[in-house]
Amino acid sequence: MFFSINGTMWKLQYKNPSSCELRRSDGVYTLGVTDNATKTVTIADNLSDRMTDKVLCHELTHVYSFENFCHMDMHTEEIVADFLSLYGRDIVYMADDLMKIFPRKVAY
Repeated sequence: MFFSINGTMWKLQYKNPSSCELRRSDGVYTLGVTDNATKTVTIADNLSDRMTDKVLCHELTHVYSFENFCHMDMHTEEIVADFLSLYGRDIVYMADDLMKIFPRKVAY
């Protein structure tokens, strides 16, 4: 499957958990990997729907960071990606709900 962010095409693929494409640059196998060089997101194909959603949100955070030139050290980027994978939807849905109740009427 392909998707576009800021005009750049990315590939999303699901692979066996033992696939070398799920090995990070430090050699550790993981549930998801984002490769900016190949513009590919790889996710393990044996995850539950809930876990797949979490891993996908985590990896998409990396994609959006790359595509928006948001440079962070790896440790910080992992913290941000984990936070968004856990709470990102709740934040956006809450903002949507609040904007329905209290829309801004100010024109600039």
